[in-house]
Amino acid sequence: MTEVRDIAAATTRRAVVVQDVHRSFGDREILRGVDLGVGAGEFVALLGASGSGKSTLLRIIGDLDHGARGRVAVPARTSVAFQEPRLLPWRRVWRNVAFGLPAAGRRHRALAALDEVGLAHVADVWPKTLSGGEAQRVALARALVRDPQLLLLDEPLAALDALTRLKMQQLIGQLWARHRLTAILVTHDVDEALVLADRAVVLRDGRLADELPITLERPRDPGSVHFAALRARLLGWLGVTAPRP
Repeated sequence: MTEVRDIAAATTRRAVVVQDVHRSFGDREILRGVDLGVGAGEFVALLGASGSGKSTLLRIIGDLDHGARGRVAVPARTSVAFQEPRLLPWRRVWRNVAFGLPAAGRRHRALAALDEVGLAHVADVWPKTLSGGEAQRVALARALVRDPQLLLLDEPLAALDALTRLKMQQLIGQLWARHRLTAILVTHDVDEALVLADRAVVLRDGRLADELPITLERPRDPGSVHFAALRARLLGWLGVTAPRP
């Protein structure tokens, strides 16, 4: 069983410590001794082929998968945003955001979180009236309202159209910078990783096989030569040949 405890007892320099984590499903071993450290305030992107264990690792870090072996130390306050918004259709938007919070002041806290994602005006509507992008922003507000030290993002933009996805990338970057969160993003999108993260790591054969620091100045320009070089390197690690300009 994975040991999960408050990071304060483990280290003051890293917000997340993953050591020798293994996870199997039946006879198939998905994670084979994964080690990962994430610094406080760092934004890390996890990439890899389908089935490489990215989401499994994220769920283990978020204490949502209790079948792993190894050691995981995380901050006390952790929030997760998933690919699907997972809003409760019978609760109005603000009540979705405030779900699980103490009664005192919860509407005020929910409205403040919705305002951060630009949706205070939809606080009293039903989730079914929201667009896909709006629903995902509500899910982000729900994660932020708990004042997390660690934000886990499991492909939250994968189902969005291209334009909405770009806008959401910008919003996530702004929220991360404003709150100085530690963040881990699972994504299949190399450009998304390069736009948002301080470091990209690639899962292969059940282990973290490659690691790329991303030192480009923010905001990042996907059309720049340096961005293109990093893109080509990541795509190569993922077994994809980058197209020539």
